[in-house]
Amino acid sequence: MGDLEAAVLQQLWNEPQPVTGRELLERLARPSLGYTTLMTVLKRLVDKQLVERVSEGRSIRYRAAGDLDELTAQAIEGLLSSAQDRQAVLAHLIESVDDPALVAELRAVLDRTDRP
Repeated sequence: MGDLEAAVLQQLWNEPQPVTGRELLERLARPSLGYTTLMTVLKRLVDKQLVERVSEGRSIRYRAAGDLDELTAQAIEGLLSSAQDRQAVLAHLIESVDDPALVAELRAVLDRTDRP
């Protein structure tokens, strides 16, 4: 994700309600950012399923498709689905964790979701 996409997404996370492109442009307060550029970025974020379009009468409003944790989890799921060996990827990821509290939380999650 590029810098501008990240800034747009961050601003949408800060918004309590969906906003129009014009409202978002004002809130971003980037003098060099044009409306058409912002709309292109919003379309890309919608295509990536990171932002949702909400029809409201004749206007279109935008909101983040999920919070940062949800979107991070979706990104990881997407990466795992493209891996040749998902188990190896997960093993590398888990083995790289050096925070004992996080390891304990991972164990607790696995225990909660353990299925026969």
